[in-house]
Amino acid sequence: MLDRKRVEKGLNVALGIFIVIVGGIALKRFATDNYVPKGFEQPEEHAAPLYKVKEHVDDGAKAFKDGPPVVTEDDEPLKPGEGQAAEWLAGHFQFKQPIPAQGEPPEGWTEIESSLSPQACGTCHPQQLSQWNESWHHLGMGPGMMGQLVDAEDSFVHACQRCHAPNAEQYPKLDGEENPVYMAELRTEGLTCAGCHVRGWDRYGPPTEGHPQGSEIDPEQAATAEATEPLVDPNEGLPHGGFIARDEFQDPLFCEGCHDGRIAAGKQLEEKKIQETYQEWRRTEFAGDGVTCQSCHMPEGDHSFKGIHDREFTQGAFEATAELSSLGDGMVAKPLEATLTITNTGAGHRFPTYTTPRVVLVIEQLDAGGTPIEGTRQQMFVARALTPNLQTELYDTRILPGESQSLEYSAARHEQCAKISARVEVWPDEAYRKNYEIWIKNETYPAEGLKLLEEAMQAATDSRYVAWERAVDLSQQ
Repeated sequence: MLDRKRVEKGLNVALGIFIVIVGGIALKRFATDNYVPKGFEQPEEHAAPLYKVKEHVDDGAKAFKDGPPVVTEDDEPLKPGEGQAAEWLAGHFQFKQPIPAQGEPPEGWTEIESSLSPQACGTCHPQQLSQWNESWHHLGMGPGMMGQLVDAEDSFVHACQRCHAPNAEQYPKLDGEENPVYMAELRTEGLTCAGCHVRGWDRYGPPTEGHPQGSEIDPEQAATAEATEPLVDPNEGLPHGGFIARDEFQDPLFCEGCHDGRIAAGKQLEEKKIQETYQEWRRTEFAGDGVTCQSCHMPEGDHSFKGIHDREFTQGAFEATAELSSLGDGMVAKPLEATLTITNTGAGHRFPTYTTPRVVLVIEQLDAGGTPIEGTRQQMFVARALTPNLQTELYDTRILPGESQSLEYSAARHEQCAKISARVEVWPDEAYRKNYEIWIKNETYPAEGLKLLEEAMQAATDSRYVAWERAVDLSQQ
């Protein structure tokens, strides 16, 4: 027979072991939920479609000659602009085809007047040329773009060049045939002066005090022209016949064609176009107050077109704050905790706009020498991330004006931790960099193209910078 006491003792031991195991599991789960710091996980957020975002265009007429285009929830989400400006611009930028070739220059024009080279324009406009030379309009046909166009189908070339290099003289082929007016040296110049300012050898530009729209019209046509009085031709005696003044050069719609994806037959992810900067702006108080694309990106006619690649310019788009809420003690029960918040205070659209850049919120621990301690970095991407095939939106954490995003940091304080650092990094070309990396690995393009893409990938990596940074010495806390 079994000894009853021995059986009871065995059962008690088994029960004790069971209680210890279950209790240990429960205690571990409780500690994990309440004390163990959790690593940061990228929020799987999807910013709302723009036509569902509250609009701030009650006074938007200040920003438009013809008043703002109206969009409601009953409309096509990205309804094109309407009115006189939109009609003129539709002819000025013929996005379904290259800008028509200029043809033969007028009789008697000099070599400089008859040139489409930006350097020729710089003869009389050196400041604008100098600014443009540093701009991304000029760099639009850099190695990243040219690497993709090696032996590319004509339709793909056109889809890219309609914004990056839109003049007919910049296309190797037209309608499947060799282009007799192709200028190879002009193609790599990107969006040139002619792309915006020259049509049929006529020069166009924004009005000036002495040259308002319509003032260049021949007096005999004044009866049918909307011209100021007295009618004086301000172009008389000027090189290349002067220019034709158009108010549209000061209208945000001028930028819309290339910076809003409505032209690109329409892929939408999460009910948003791939690119919709104009529509982002149109729903902000910037539009209502008459602060246009040109106000920020072309102040006083500056042709640098500064944007996300420029550190000082980008610093004006946001404000950042960092708060230390727990010093931590190196123990599981009391982690080091801090919060980094950025607010879009200066960008008149989502920050950042488009799908290419990433703004990275970073908090990490530093040793006494200021060196980051491995394994302590936590980061959050403020960006719109898509899969490389552009079929799925992973998240969209970008911020409209007045809105904020925060990184909540929680980690065990490292034994060598002397400081905690918070910073805002900007990776202007991150989506491109990732694509270049994939294409190079898979040998997607011919050898000549891959060599250019390797150059572009390095440049994309080198374009990263720190826009804001703060470090706190924990020994002083």
